[in-house]
Amino acid sequence: MKIQKISSQKPLVSIVIPLYVVCDRFIQDLHKFALLQYSNYEILIICDKRVRLPKTKNLRLIVTGVKRTGPAEKRDIALKHVKGSICAFIDDDAYPDPSWITMAIRHFVRNKDIIAIGGPGVTAPDDSRMAKLGGLVYESEYTSGQLKMRFVPVGKRVREVMDWPAYNLFIRTDIMKKIGGWGSTFYGGEDTFICLKMLSYGQMIYDPKVVVYHHRRPLFYPHLKQIFNVGVHRGFFFKKYPETSRRALYLIPTTLTVGFWILFVLSFFNSIALVVFLLAFGVFFGIAFSTVLNRKDPPGTILSSLGIISTHMAYGVGFIKGLFINKLLR
Repeated sequence: MKIQKISSQKPLVSIVIPLYVVCDRFIQDLHKFALLQYSNYEILIICDKRVRLPKTKNLRLIVTGVKRTGPAEKRDIALKHVKGSICAFIDDDAYPDPSWITMAIRHFVRNKDIIAIGGPGVTAPDDSRMAKLGGLVYESEYTSGQLKMRFVPVGKRVREVMDWPAYNLFIRTDIMKKIGGWGSTFYGGEDTFICLKMLSYGQMIYDPKVVVYHHRRPLFYPHLKQIFNVGVHRGFFFKKYPETSRRALYLIPTTLTVGFWILFVLSFFNSIALVVFLLAFGVFFGIAFSTVLNRKDPPGTILSSLGIISTHMAYGVGFIKGLFINKLLR
């Protein structure tokens, strides 16, 4: 397929927000779009029912009229209404840095081979203490490894990527329509599916300067529930879509989880296993502690260290469940 060249230095950008429910935080975040340095944009909010929204520049509300559509389904409905040559996808629990579009659009204008751009979703500065600790867990290299760049800006240069979350993802509209949109009902992991479909048409890059602020789930239960769901989808995709998801990196939490629980059970029957279990836990905790150490907040350091370990456990259990699911609808 021949990729259409962007004809303008400031093309129209269609910001697409799949909305689950209106809350005060969403309204506050919506007002922050007015701070964008880039002026040529429209905002499409897709919701299952009609809601009251504040008057905002170039804002359109699209009502699906269907109960419980997922984010991918909402984005596909929006695709029928977008006017821009670039779609900018962001979640309803995130808001952009003022330079968000400006930093992304320059790549599309300069290089027609670039079809998609992703950037980090940084912990929102106005999040609660426990939510910020949840963000700290994500930012730890012991949690995210090479995927840390999804949560904080890493490096100064752009790099090519094969998979990127939909909370901060720009895609050429013509490519979106060529591949048939998102085309899934997945609630989580839908971004992996669309990246798989479009990679044969061009490059997807990561730019650490293309920043959104993403609200985190607080430690512990809300955070771990989300991580478990991520693990389920990743395990299913690991089996179903090896092109983008069959990476050794994704097996590490599961391996640690299985080893942890085997040692834990054996420790009740064997003193050597108990010693090995305690040593292993101490090593894991020490590594986690070192990656989130904050001398000004010792309680926060301990909580986030435990959060890192429990995150691996929740993800690992979810991953195993995903491996044994034959069909994942959402």
